[in-house]
Amino acid sequence: MASIQRQATVVRDGFHNGFTDLQFWQGCYWIGYRKGSAHASMDGVATISWSADRHRFREAARLHMPGDNRDPKLLPLDDTRLAAYFPSWTHGSSRHDLQQYIAFSNNGFDWTKPEPILDPRQWLWRVRRHDGRYYGLIQNLQGEWLPDRPPHQLDLAVSDDLMHWTTVTRIGEPFGLNESDLFWQPDGEAWLVARSALKPGNSFFGASRPPYTDWEVAEMAPMVHAPVMLQHQGRLYVAGRCQAATAGNPVSPFPGNSLGLWRVERGRLQPVMHIPAIGDCSYPGLIVDPGGRVCLSYYSQHAYHLGIATWPQDVGMPDDVYFAELELEP
Repeated sequence: MASIQRQATVVRDGFHNGFTDLQFWQGCYWIGYRKGSAHASMDGVATISWSADRHRFREAARLHMPGDNRDPKLLPLDDTRLAAYFPSWTHGSSRHDLQQYIAFSNNGFDWTKPEPILDPRQWLWRVRRHDGRYYGLIQNLQGEWLPDRPPHQLDLAVSDDLMHWTTVTRIGEPFGLNESDLFWQPDGEAWLVARSALKPGNSFFGASRPPYTDWEVAEMAPMVHAPVMLQHQGRLYVAGRCQAATAGNPVSPFPGNSLGLWRVERGRLQPVMHIPAIGDCSYPGLIVDPGGRVCLSYYSQHAYHLGIATWPQDVGMPDDVYFAELELEP
């Protein structure tokens, strides 16, 4: 039976810390997250913390460009180079003006100045490497924001250097897909799990074969926000935000938003476990480290809802970032 073996608090400092990612690089665990005064605020900054022992995490760096810097993702390029990419709402989220940035480091502490990449309103959600190239899922916000049109579209793009991107195709256009992740089967077929802007109660599964220009896309239950996929012991998993009251979610004792882990089959999600998270929460990172441990990063407000931690009542409820080790069924 799947279980949580151990959990550590990465940061609890009274700020809204959220939208995480996790990587193992140079013998350490690196977590990227956004730090700000609220869920959406113009003081949002991309923050990176690290740990050598999975118990104590320390802040390593902050990357900031004009605007609300959000959802920093980390990508090891090799043993000597780590990339961090993040978007920024340049005039706040209500204006829908967004610019994507990328920075590089050879030690995790010292970073190049973030450089703009992609056209405005193109949000590089997740990057995966396949056959020596980088494939990026781009949450495209360039369309008109009208009531009868999806505010998001999902484009698949490819790059050889992370700086210059070529669009391969648009995926699932009628469904307004956005947050998503990719996985390649041994035979080269690509699988996709994505969130929908039009059908928030469910998620979508996609499959495509080279050259990945034609995708079969089908709706599936339940909702998975900010999906991140991982293969472990021959099984494919996805973690992301869920709603406890929706059929197909792992059992949760908490109402509202929470965090789930599912096994991914073709066009289906099988619930595996619930990770305790409440309120403004989820957006996980998920890896297997060299020791074979399944490691998860995420954010949650459960410490405040359950009275474990308190905060000044004249400000919004903070958010904390967590690191957990999971035991999954063989």
